[in-house]
Amino acid sequence: MIYKLIPIYFLAGVAWSAWLEYFCTTTLEEPYNSPFSLKERTFHISLWPITLTVFVYRFLVEYLKN
Repeated sequence: MIYKLIPIYFLAGVAWSAWLEYFCTTTLEEPYNSPFSLKERTFHISLWPITLTVFVYRFLVEYLKN
């Protein structure tokens, strides 16, 4: 049963990683706007719930600070 959810988990990770890489390469300045390495992509795909949570939290903190 749980094995059926694994592809969905990784598809969500791929979508999150792709969007995050696009966001970083288009909005950040040098040297942070370089494309992700394979290691970074693998990290964001496999641990996407953690990286998404950190991103949203930091975004809201910065947004509400201004």
